[in-house]
Amino acid sequence: MIDWKVTLLILLVSTIRMSTPITLAAVGGAFSARSGTMALGLEGFMLMGAWGAALGSYLFQNAFLGLFVGILVSLAFSLLFGVFTIRFQVNQVICGIGFNLFASGFTASMTQMIWGTRANSDQVPTLPRIHVPGVGDLSILIPVMLIVVALSWFYLFRTPSGLRMRIVGESAHTADSIGLKVNRYKYLGILISGALCGMAGSFLSIDHVNMFVREMTAGRGFIAVAVNILGRFNPLGALWGGLLFGFADSLQLVIPSALVPGQILQMIPYAVTLFVIIFAVRYVSTPAGMGEVLEH
Repeated sequence: MIDWKVTLLILLVSTIRMSTPITLAAVGGAFSARSGTMALGLEGFMLMGAWGAALGSYLFQNAFLGLFVGILVSLAFSLLFGVFTIRFQVNQVICGIGFNLFASGFTASMTQMIWGTRANSDQVPTLPRIHVPGVGDLSILIPVMLIVVALSWFYLFRTPSGLRMRIVGESAHTADSIGLKVNRYKYLGILISGALCGMAGSFLSIDHVNMFVREMTAGRGFIAVAVNILGRFNPLGALWGGLLFGFADSLQLVIPSALVPGQILQMIPYAVTLFVIIFAVRYVSTPAGMGEVLEH
């Protein structure tokens, strides 16, 4: 006999938990897109953040310092991405793909050098949990994620600085003609994206599990790109989109494998991503200045 109350609670908690890294990365992608830079490097930013968090937690034996290192590593990686795409005007699609591939190879190689295997790191300290009565222990990054969503929406849509960033994303040349520091806002958008992706990756390695595992992002960065589009480049939309994908990812916990093979359930988030790309993109208007850079 199935206890539906318990099943629904498990599904709800799992949905929120699985949506956390995707939502954080998608909000970061919203900043990048709103400043006029294609957010195609989210997968690489997240992977670098996951590796950096595991490394920091391992070296300092402190998960909070690991979180800091993870964000710092992803920030540095995103800054390099910004230099390539803004300063040297490298094609943003090619650069995003290249950075994702580099992150995959770099993290595997460094894991081999530090821990002696390319597969995974040693076990590391993890972030503490908060106890919610009637629910259980939850990640401390869940409330942080909700705060990030709220603050990001307020910044982008209720502050003069956020308005200027959106103007830059709509037309870099128009923004430049009215005296805005275009490249400053582009770098800011990319760096915020890197920081939030670093937090998302850290969630995977020092919260969701207690080690870095090769390719542990498992396409979540690409899913975050789809969520960003589905959410119309809005942090609140990123939250709802993240919950949708978190729900799709959580179905495997409540649907018996005797009814639906586990492999099919694991495919659902990626099938939803494909559906979003094929059908939802046509109804979403991207910032008009996406990919536009100023000539030096």
